Parts: sequence; C-alpha cells; structure tokens
Amino acid sequence: MRGASALDSLLAEFPEADLRAQIIWEPVLLTDVAPPLTRVLAMVEDRSATQYWDPGRIVSTELVRAARAEPGRYRVEREFPPGFIAWDVVLVYDRDALWESEPPVPRHYDDPVVAAIDSTREALHAALDGGAAAR
Repeated sequence: MRGASALDSLLAEFPEADLRAQIIWEPVLLTDVAPPLTRVLAMVEDRSATQYWDPGRIVSTELVRAARAEPGRYRVEREFPPGFIAWDVVLVYDRDALWESEPPVPRHYDDPVVAAIDSTREALHAALDGGAAAR
C-alpha cells in the first residue's frame, strides 16, 4: 500500500500532463481475499488514475506469459520462477501502446513501486518529452 501512496505523489508532480495511470490490485498475500477497501483506494487521489480489482490475476498472468515467451522483446533479464506473479511493479508505456493479441512492451518497468519512484519519474519525463526508451 505504500507503493500506492508513492505513486500518487509521483503523479501529482505531473498535474498538466496527459497521463493515464491504471492501477491493478490483485490477490497475492493470504489477506488479499477481497477488493481493496475504500480507504486503500483513497491512497491514490490523482484524477489520471483508474483502479481495478483483478481477482484472477489475469493481467499478471498475461504479462508473465508474454515475457516468458519472448524475453528479449520484453527486456527480461532473469527467468521467472514457477508460479511467478507480477505484482508491486510499475510499468510505463508509450502513448500509442495498445494491448492487442500480446501485451505491449513497456518503455520502462521497475519494482518494488516504492523503490521505483525515481526511475519511473525519469521514464515519465522521457515519455512525455518523446525521449529514448528506458528500462
């Protein structure tokens, strides 16, 4: 949940930017038996953010599947262990990225979210300025 607050603070640094933040909550811990409560969702107040509950971890499953199938394309540096769940990760996509038959390749990804704020800030600036891709 600290990641949600950190992400909200980061988004507040870009008040005029044309950003869309999609926050996916999924069950990972034994205590994640239901969607996040209103007080948890309220940690992200930025208007650019939309929050979703993904009880089947569909987004995570598809991201991991695509990265396993084409690690070079997705710039995956290490093999995922069996049962790997993509969570507490931030991904930055270019403005024209579309999820069609495969997830788009992110311009940047990093984890855990709390520790990834600085690198994500740089990636957002680069994306908004049309700069080169970052990890």
